[in-house]
Amino acid sequence: MDYDLFQSDEDEEILTAFTQATQKLQQESLKGQTEVDDADEEGLDFLPEFCCSGRDTLKTQFPSEGFLRSGYAQKDPPCCRLDNLCFDFAQEQLTVIAVRNYLFGEACKNVQKLFAAVAGQQQLQAPSASINSGWYRLRQQVTHFFHLLLRLRENDLLPGALRFLEDLRHLLNNQLDADNWKVLYFAEHSKGNECQAPAYHLYHGVLEWRFLDLHMLYPSGEDQGFLGQLERTLDDLIVCAGHNYRGKHRPELIHASPFMCRCTKELWVLLKHLIPKWLGERDLDFWTLFHKAMQRHRTNYFHGENNSVSLAYHEFYAWLRLGLVRLNEYNNEGQYKPGLMLSPQPDNFQTANLLKQFLASQPDEQQRRVYLLLLSPLQLQLGQPDTDVLCQLWEYLHRSLNCNFSAGTELDQLPLTCSNGAAYVERYSKLLAKSQLDDLNLSSFTMYAWMLGRTLKMLPQQGRSNQRQKLLGRIFSKFSAAKLLALNEPGIHHVIELFLCLLLCQEDLTELAPKLREMLLCLALDKLPPVRRTLVAKGHMALLLLHAQHRLPMEDYVGKLLNQLAIIRNDTEVGAIYVSSLQAVFDLADDFNRGEQQLLGPWLTHYVEKSGQASQDRVWQAIHSLILRLGDPRAVTGNANGIKEALQQHILPLLKVQYTSGHSPWLPKLAANFVALDKDRDKLLLGFLHGPEPINMAASAQLILQVLEDDGRPASSTIIQVWVKSLVLLNAQHESVLALTSHVTQLEEFRLLAIDPASLEGGREPLCAFFGALGRRAQQEEAAAHVRMQMSQKLHAYVNHFEMWLPPDRLRSELGSRFYSFLAIVIYNCPTLAYVRSKPSCFFHLAMVRFLLTTQLQAGVSPEGRLPQMVHKIFPVLLQGIGRIAYRTDSYVSRTLEQLLQHWTPHFSFSPSAKLVARPYATLLQADVDGVLAQFVLQLLVTQFLVVQRRKAGQHAGLVITIMQQLIEGTAPEQEQHLVTLLRGVHIPLLEHVMFVDELDLSRNQVFGLYRVLVSHEAFKRSRVVREMCSNHLRTLAEKHLAHCTYFYFQMLIKLAELAPDLVTPLLPFVREQAKQVELKRGAGEDVGIRKCLQRLQKVLDIL
Repeated sequence: MDYDLFQSDEDEEILTAFTQATQKLQQESLKGQTEVDDADEEGLDFLPEFCCSGRDTLKTQFPSEGFLRSGYAQKDPPCCRLDNLCFDFAQEQLTVIAVRNYLFGEACKNVQKLFAAVAGQQQLQAPSASINSGWYRLRQQVTHFFHLLLRLRENDLLPGALRFLEDLRHLLNNQLDADNWKVLYFAEHSKGNECQAPAYHLYHGVLEWRFLDLHMLYPSGEDQGFLGQLERTLDDLIVCAGHNYRGKHRPELIHASPFMCRCTKELWVLLKHLIPKWLGERDLDFWTLFHKAMQRHRTNYFHGENNSVSLAYHEFYAWLRLGLVRLNEYNNEGQYKPGLMLSPQPDNFQTANLLKQFLASQPDEQQRRVYLLLLSPLQLQLGQPDTDVLCQLWEYLHRSLNCNFSAGTELDQLPLTCSNGAAYVERYSKLLAKSQLDDLNLSSFTMYAWMLGRTLKMLPQQGRSNQRQKLLGRIFSKFSAAKLLALNEPGIHHVIELFLCLLLCQEDLTELAPKLREMLLCLALDKLPPVRRTLVAKGHMALLLLHAQHRLPMEDYVGKLLNQLAIIRNDTEVGAIYVSSLQAVFDLADDFNRGEQQLLGPWLTHYVEKSGQASQDRVWQAIHSLILRLGDPRAVTGNANGIKEALQQHILPLLKVQYTSGHSPWLPKLAANFVALDKDRDKLLLGFLHGPEPINMAASAQLILQVLEDDGRPASSTIIQVWVKSLVLLNAQHESVLALTSHVTQLEEFRLLAIDPASLEGGREPLCAFFGALGRRAQQEEAAAHVRMQMSQKLHAYVNHFEMWLPPDRLRSELGSRFYSFLAIVIYNCPTLAYVRSKPSCFFHLAMVRFLLTTQLQAGVSPEGRLPQMVHKIFPVLLQGIGRIAYRTDSYVSRTLEQLLQHWTPHFSFSPSAKLVARPYATLLQADVDGVLAQFVLQLLVTQFLVVQRRKAGQHAGLVITIMQQLIEGTAPEQEQHLVTLLRGVHIPLLEHVMFVDELDLSRNQVFGLYRVLVSHEAFKRSRVVREMCSNHLRTLAEKHLAHCTYFYFQMLIKLAELAPDLVTPLLPFVREQAKQVELKRGAGEDVGIRKCLQRLQKVLDIL
């Protein structure tokens, strides 16, 4: 490259000559000058040029100072004003031939400088800093030279202009080889023309010069030269796009623009606008030129015939083609307006032909996905659908239905199928709602199904229904029963998504839905392995949901589905798929006249019985929603009665079983729903409440609350009964109990008891407040016998079936303790109401025989678990409650009290603490004000357990003696009366036990130990009454036993004398007198034995 050709040391002389020549020719060119001035007034105020903004995006807006928005997309572009040119010449001097020759030389020199700078040749005379800052100036001078020629082409003042253009054109063409384009194609910069890189200015200068050159060349009449230069321009632009393509990863192509910067894009837009205007009379258009250019590009840059080269070429072709089609979304002013574009004919894009070549090159899955994403906008948004494209894809893809269409990425390892039919419908409804796809995670088959669905929806709108039928025929022809049965899991999934896309794009499914469902029914469940069964079931449920959405008859379809399910014995996994769509089908029904009642059949019962709670809950939720829908006006006038009959026949029996054995919170709601549906509501409600107790202890409360919420009106006694039971089984703070309490306090029956509702909210047990108020009202003096009877009936209604409340497996839990406390609370507060004489079903009797005095207990079987502790806790309350009944006169009550003491006292020895063991009796002794009941109970206790047979004490004598000793020790010194009550009941039996038990027996020493405690007790020492009572008891024993058990009596008395001489000494005269009476009765004079005993007693007393 020879710079001397353009380098002159005589620039000043040349400029002087140009000035002189201009002055000489002023007069000669006056006429032309006047024309130039007139045109100059109408020219542009600025000279358009390319100003880069960096990498291009799909929606870049073009600048107002560019060529497109300045009107250069017209065949005759607007002229520039000469005074805007960046030359150091006056306006009138620019018409001088010598000036133009000089400017041409400068333009050529500037072009070569830019090429040299890009190539790395920086040996210039000026400093590098000034040159770096002048690259834009060099480029601008060349561009302005083109503008000058374009401005003057209308005048006769342009001799040699064609030679100038031809020389510049040859210069550019010779310099712009493949190596230069590798450097120039990425010469974009976000700073625009402020960029100092020579490559940037050369690249954008070439775009400007090529474009202005074409504008100059077109009217010259050189058709072949113009067409050749136009083709060369297209070739160079495609080369730039090709280099850009090679710098992209395949997934980037979806979102990346094929144009390096907006300047390149603007040139493409200009050419797309101008080529039809330039070549309008020829059989050529933009797309024809483009496709020819692409063929030349393949020959020059994609060498080889192997598949990888062919695939890369077609991928690049599709990417660039899409980018060029998207240029139609820009209006004439260069603004992005996608809604304004007109759809070209599909033949322009050669989509079918190029797709055929692409598929013949055996692309892998990722290549197919990218290609379809680049192809789909041409089919659906930017052009008209080409059915040949879809037919080719179907012919290619249907052979691979059983494949996974995996691209080898991690996301492809995720589950292919949806969880249920509704998920399928939702997924593909959302998919078809998208106007375009950009997700490479979708398989190529899914993309095809989307394109197919969107196309089938568009064809009728374009009056191309015949092509729609042709397309459907091609698809259906590939399916036969044998082919369907040969499908594996991916194949079935692909068929489902294909069918759904076909249906979801239709407004009327009347024709297509029956055909597709029959095809899917060819996949008979009994001929498939389990995994495929569930997948086919999902497809059926998706189709069934579409039937429901479009109000299509379902009776025949549902019948066939249930028949297939019955053949495989109502398989639970398939049933789960059916169940997952139940609620959706019911929610879509309006009058239930389309066969929905068939879904409520035996298969559903079987499924619930074999499934876990989570699966059952889905069924209950669906049925609950269904029942709520039955009240809709359209349902009432429709087939609501048919649904009710199916519910009563198949669901209600199942619900009754599950209500008892299930934990689901839906069960009480459903029970309330059925109560509302039933003609005899109260009977069904009581059936739920009085049947076997549910495992869910809150079920009864939840049921009655739901009934009340549904505006039901159960009897007051029923509400209170459920409330009482809930207080027993749960607690007062449970949310269901709290909600029910607010209803109970509003009842008239509750208000009559005069209970302060606030007392139920405190720490006190509400059961005590309730039954306490009930018992107090029954004990009022004005309450007549018939009133008490009515109250007794109410009490029994409140505790109805209480014997069924406590599940046997809960006996050892806290619930068992609450239940036994409940028994004691009722018996203590309402004894006369709970006990009805000669009525085995009364509360008192049932509590005894079922819980407190069971047959096993009376037979000597030890109670299990914590039952002794529970009874031990309630025992004093229980005894006090019995004490309020006629326990002395009523033989049943008396016997019951005796049996309670007899059978439960031995089991109170569960603790090593004697104080804890004696607590029930100590509590009774402390609570019994008059001491009558306590004395009676203690007397029964010692009578039963201190009996001596054959000089041997009973098994539990030691326990009872320990209890008595603890009672004495627990009596405070000031509680003299308690000690009197105690001794009145147990003193004589204790002494008789000492008399008759063997001297070596442990219990004998225990009694003497008790006596030591007694005589040392402060109350005994201070109370004359206690001592006198004890003396009287000893006198009574003397009168009773001295005659027949002389030795035993004296042995006991002597031992007592050792322990309490002050007690025995005053009795000595009485004992002697009784001894004389015995001797008189015997009639044998003085008895030696009696005399010796008296002597021993006297001796002991004398010693002490």
